[in-house]
Amino acid sequence: MSEHMSESANALPIFYHGWQTYQDQLSAALAPLSAEQLTLRAAPRLRSIGELATHIVAVRAGWFHDALGVVGDDFATLKQWEAEQPKPPVRTANELVRGLAATWAAMRQALARWTPADLAETVHAERRGQSYTFTRGWVVWHLIEHDLHHGGEVAYSLGMHGLDAPHI
Repeated sequence: MSEHMSESANALPIFYHGWQTYQDQLSAALAPLSAEQLTLRAAPRLRSIGELATHIVAVRAGWFHDALGVVGDDFATLKQWEAEQPKPPVRTANELVRGLAATWAAMRQALARWTPADLAETVHAERRGQSYTFTRGWVVWHLIEHDLHHGGEVAYSLGMHGLDAPHI
């Protein structure tokens, strides 16, 4: 292994630990919310707090299950949370926190065993009939940025309604 690869391998746990901290803070902010609070939105056309958390869970499960081939106990079910149409059921705070925990547990196990070489491997995904090729590392980065983006929306929505937001 080159010196650069060794440095990368040593840096990965730092990033994953940060993601774990973010996960814990988001879960702690969602856990006490009532059904009514989960319906709050920053604006009428934007997703509610509950819809945002549902989206985070479903996207994590979908990418790790479909694109990366990671099999978690709940991934097949969780990735369908948004696909249930015409209107997905409203999830409770407890369900959302469990969904975040279930996806994180399976993701954490995969992240712990993947090396920098594993992260450089390409994976193939299909969406809406279009085929895509990514590196495993790009998918991981995409999910980090996705969690940060939508978690930020959750935090903003909570704060604007006078509720405790994640302490990031």
